[in-house]
Amino acid sequence: MQVLFLNRLNDEWLQKMEQMKNKYPHVSFKTRQDGTLDDLLRSAHVIVTGRLSAEHIHKAENLRLIIVPMAGVNALDWHAIREKKIEVCNCHSNAFAVAERAIALALALLGRVVEYDRDLRYGVWHGYAVRGGEQDYWTSLQRKRVCIVGFGHIGQNLARLLEPFSCEIVAVKRSAPKVKDRVTSDLDWAIETSDVIFITLPLTKETKNLFNRERLFKMKGKFLINVSRGELLDEEALFESLRDGVLAGAAIDTWYVYPSSEKECVLPSRFPFNTLRNVVMSPHVGGYCPEASRGLMNETFEILEKYILTGELTNRVDPEWEY
Repeated sequence: MQVLFLNRLNDEWLQKMEQMKNKYPHVSFKTRQDGTLDDLLRSAHVIVTGRLSAEHIHKAENLRLIIVPMAGVNALDWHAIREKKIEVCNCHSNAFAVAERAIALALALLGRVVEYDRDLRYGVWHGYAVRGGEQDYWTSLQRKRVCIVGFGHIGQNLARLLEPFSCEIVAVKRSAPKVKDRVTSDLDWAIETSDVIFITLPLTKETKNLFNRERLFKMKGKFLINVSRGELLDEEALFESLRDGVLAGAAIDTWYVYPSSEKECVLPSRFPFNTLRNVVMSPHVGGYCPEASRGLMNETFEILEKYILTGELTNRVDPEWEY
């Protein structure tokens, strides 16, 4: 068996690989530096990566399993995966960190932390010191009705973190009955009856543009926090709903435009979200902390080791649902 690592590898990853080489001498462990990509793909039975094109999948004629060292699997070519009947597993050990980031973003947004920080750096005060009126109020998260759209690993961690705030939580799950209850598949009812909406869904063909113009413009006075993927929300409609004061505010960690090797400094949208005071912007770092990164690495090797020993799959991704 040959295992090919195409993800970014730091010293910890390389140390883990050396341990696996010593433990399983009959398995070949390769990195991008061990040959031409075409040759490495042709001989790989398992590939560890978060991104794989149809061209690369078809070149990997012996490929049986892709292990994605993170939760998101939307950068894989699923048509080619289904065509070749390749198995996919992903990792969820960063869920606690993404949930924590979502809470931080919510508190920053409702508490107007970033907005007031920016002002005070220029000597502009708010609140008691300048006898500010109601326009200077911030909003408490305490006892708010919160809708968590997507109640998987991140959503469940988020619900636990919200417990000290005495929030009333409504969880939206695809598999739940369409009832007006604490766990439901009735997204519109859940949004309508909530004050704060967290989006923690994966990006699939079913969830893309789930928050379209019609849905966003019904969210008058609500706060939205997105730690999933930008493409779940209509980019232009999201901007306009914030600019026009339909949404009370949004905290956004996942975007529409990303840096490239040619252009590292780039705004994250075609629209000027950076000009809006009711937006907290975060550069897609929900799980970007040492604890989460180490957890994802360990989980990747646990999935791989179990597959080597037994052929069994952990965290298998459904190829039809793409999550």
